[in-house]
Amino acid sequence: MLGPQVSNSEISNHVGAITYNLLDEEWIPALYRNGDWKRVGIRKALEDADRIRQIAASNPMDRVAILRFLLAVLYWCKGNPPEQAEAIALQSFPPDWFSKLDDNRDCFNLLGDGKRFYQDRTARRQRAATDLLQEIPTGNNFWHFRHSTDKVNALCLPCCMLGLLRLPLFSVSGLAGRSKSDYLKAGINGVPPVYVVPWGMSLLETLAANWAPSEDLGDPSWVQPDVCPTPGEIVPLLTGLTLLSRRVWLDDPEPSGACVACGAAGTPLIRTCEFQTAGKQENELWTDPHVIYSDTKPRRTSRAQDLTAAGKFRMDKPWPDLLARIIETGKLSCRGKPTSLLIVGFATDNAKNIDVWERTIEVPLDSTIRGASASLLARWQKEAFNLTRATLPRNDKASKRKHAEIPPALASIRPHVESRVSAKLRELLAGGDTAWQEAAKEYGPMMDAIAQSLSPGFTTAAVQWRNQIASAIPDMGPKTKTAQKQGRKKGGVK
Repeated sequence: MLGPQVSNSEISNHVGAITYNLLDEEWIPALYRNGDWKRVGIRKALEDADRIRQIAASNPMDRVAILRFLLAVLYWCKGNPPEQAEAIALQSFPPDWFSKLDDNRDCFNLLGDGKRFYQDRTARRQRAATDLLQEIPTGNNFWHFRHSTDKVNALCLPCCMLGLLRLPLFSVSGLAGRSKSDYLKAGINGVPPVYVVPWGMSLLETLAANWAPSEDLGDPSWVQPDVCPTPGEIVPLLTGLTLLSRRVWLDDPEPSGACVACGAAGTPLIRTCEFQTAGKQENELWTDPHVIYSDTKPRRTSRAQDLTAAGKFRMDKPWPDLLARIIETGKLSCRGKPTSLLIVGFATDNAKNIDVWERTIEVPLDSTIRGASASLLARWQKEAFNLTRATLPRNDKASKRKHAEIPPALASIRPHVESRVSAKLRELLAGGDTAWQEAAKEYGPMMDAIAQSLSPGFTTAAVQWRNQIASAIPDMGPKTKTAQKQGRKKGGVK
């Protein structure tokens, strides 16, 4: 991906004199509806929101982080949505809505001696600037396809900005020094949860779909950088969306080399920064608009599980469970617009960054399917779980053999089946029993392969067991009521 181009005159300036204001500088990657790709500033992104197809960052973490930042800017400038938000989404945002940006231009300086965006001048712990992006290895994390050297490889200014925007959403806890005061803490959501974001056919539609009324907006971190929610009190929306889990100060840029993240050459680069914890930010009273919570006490968030730890988690379970909770909480309702849901999960183990994944599901317009869909999905999970029992050999039930090889074999195929089934989610949610019966057939090829591996012999018993395994798929057909047997009267037959 090509990075932003910088003029030779700018590079020739003294590095300490370089200015970078996020309102006008080109740092947001945007894909326009006509196919053009380019970087834009905050002002341009909002002006062209109806012509921008989507935020075009390669990492889904950045797509969520940028969208939430632009949403926070929209709330901050305009407040709650007007009553006719649906009509606005078909046109464009009025330019006078964002006059507040001009009045507070100094809040959006990324560099300079004055106020800086998402930065704290008192930060004191020098680290490589690459610490801002999780996909770039640092320290002694050398088992990667991409290699980098701390304080030698550097980030361009747009990539630094992306790293800063990730801090409220994807920060993890971990050791960072000998003193407990140096230990890194997770963000306001604790362990990074799975984020579920309504995603429209344009940036304007996406912002409108996420722009819901809120009783308490509060102030964002670019206005109140030292704000910390009071324990026991409700967290305002803008405070929670922008609360920083790290205190960062970017060191002076150097006009040489290439960005290790995006490959941009001939542009100012940041090699080091001050990077330390901002203390404990996790807050039980914060309700994130893009997080799915349980109805238990204490409530829990849906998290991306480490699928590499096969012995600890059921590899087939996280996605169906998350989908069931999305349906139950009404996240499928998107104001009657043809909308998708962008679902992004960041799997972590304390300070270890394991994986980031995304799924996009299309949302059917009929809101009456909610109850039936939740019931069918629960049945799908139950039927898939019962496959282990259905594959046990019928003539071997009296044996003491546990058949420990069956659960791992089934667990290895379920993620592949669930991936194929989830790609047809819109049809499943709108199609009822028939659609789910077709989905159950996706197990057929996989179960046939497992049958060959678990029972490769040619004895009569082996062939029977192989056929039994191959035919074991979830039963999603209509349930019929079984006739009740008439009980025998007491006293025997007369």
